[in-house]
Amino acid sequence: MTSIRALGLISGGLDSALAARMLLDQGLDVIGLHLEAPTACRSEVHAVARDLGIPLIVRAKGQPYLELLRAPRFGYGRNMNPCVDCRVFMFRAALPIMEETGAKFLFTGEVMGQRPMSQTRDRFALIDREADLAGRILRPLSARALDETEPERRGWVDRTKLLGINGRHRQVQLELAAKFGLKHYTSPGGGCLLTDAIYSSKLRDLFAHLPAEDTHPDDVALLRIGRHFRFSDATKLVLGRDAAENAALRGLESAARHLVEPDGFGGPTALICGAFERASLAEAARLISCYSRQIPAEGRLRWREGGVHRTLRLSDLMQHPAPEGAARVFELDSHIA
Repeated sequence: MTSIRALGLISGGLDSALAARMLLDQGLDVIGLHLEAPTACRSEVHAVARDLGIPLIVRAKGQPYLELLRAPRFGYGRNMNPCVDCRVFMFRAALPIMEETGAKFLFTGEVMGQRPMSQTRDRFALIDREADLAGRILRPLSARALDETEPERRGWVDRTKLLGINGRHRQVQLELAAKFGLKHYTSPGGGCLLTDAIYSSKLRDLFAHLPAEDTHPDDVALLRIGRHFRFSDATKLVLGRDAAENAALRGLESAARHLVEPDGFGGPTALICGAFERASLAEAARLISCYSRQIPAEGRLRWREGGVHRTLRLSDLMQHPAPEGAARVFELDSHIA
């Protein structure tokens, strides 16, 4: 007998890993789907898939997701988290992949009562309808506290072997993780940066100063890195906090983002986003100087302009007047990427 195939949204967290393992134990053929977003923290998703022994499909949420973030139909949570719209978006994105893989239904690691905005009985039903997947989404961790789904009615899944978790407590999940020997998963409370107040402030600032047609996933991913300073409507500067962030900023240089680095001394890398002119170079010089421990008398900065590498002494750059109203508006003191 050919086993039933199920497609599961795998986040890299414990709950989705447990949901997959429970269905594997029932003999189902499980495929994982991870939808990458620029607003997500680091994930253990690949390690989770290896531990479970399942194939993993990874797709980017892309530009349509950024449009959703600007104007979610069902609104935001406490910060910039559009949880209901996000779930609908993900389920709709999973539909064609279900068809490609021959999956009979979709499953998730959602737990009723864990997130008040999107994980209630009524919200589950709303989201499933909006995604055109009513009855075809199984939530193994809370299934017995919810209405029966098509996979259960048709006998593809044994409902008696599913759980009925309701609430934010995680003791049952942790006990199951120990029982199954699951070791690689993202810690609870991580995942979506849109629930973080500081990150959300930076995202609002980005949307306020960058038109939708000019906003790309890299612009949003950049918000996870470094100290952010805005000193005009057209220009902001990001300063690396350590060697890893300096390297990450180098990888994000583009025609609209200009890299400025210490030349001959240790200090933070700066990425100027927007207008690249002497005033923004002067501001980069001041900030690099402020966050560098030791700067030689002849300390210089280097950058690329018109395809040509240029250098100039810090002291010469800082003689340029600061932009009117220059101010640091956002700074993230702890690493959240």
